Amino acid sequence: APVASADAAALLALGDWRGLIRALGLGGLVRELAQHCEWVECGDGVLQLRLSTAHRHLLDMNRGAVERLQDLLGAALGRTLAVRIAIGDIAGETPAQRDAIERQARHAEAVAALEADPFVRELIERFDATLVESTVKPL
Repeated sequence: APVASADAAALLALGDWRGLIRALGLGGLVRELAQHCEWVECGDGVLQLRLSTAHRHLLDMNRGAVERLQDLLGAALGRTLAVRIAIGDIAGETPAQRDAIERQARHAEAVAALEADPFVRELIERFDATLVESTVKPL
């Protein structure tokens, strides 16, 4: 379902770029580009984002992605909002980086839960088994 204009405006006012990306339900290259951009500022009808040099290819391979992002934001907000993406060093955190941190934390929790499980511990002790952490997938 499309995000309500008030919801999108509230996320924009909070500077919640990650939340806004999720609310818009972006997909494909537009989502990838947005996920790797850092929020810089928003004012005077312009949303300023920053993309790291390492991810510049996301912009280079599809110049239309910026316009598509701009159109989706405008439709969700009910008003025009220009999107400007500069290439440079990321000073804070991108949504993609936050997602990776959360995935790593969920993985660590899943490994810890398995290691603490009495049945798993018994299998490890009885059969000299090992837990291959890279195969653990959190639910």
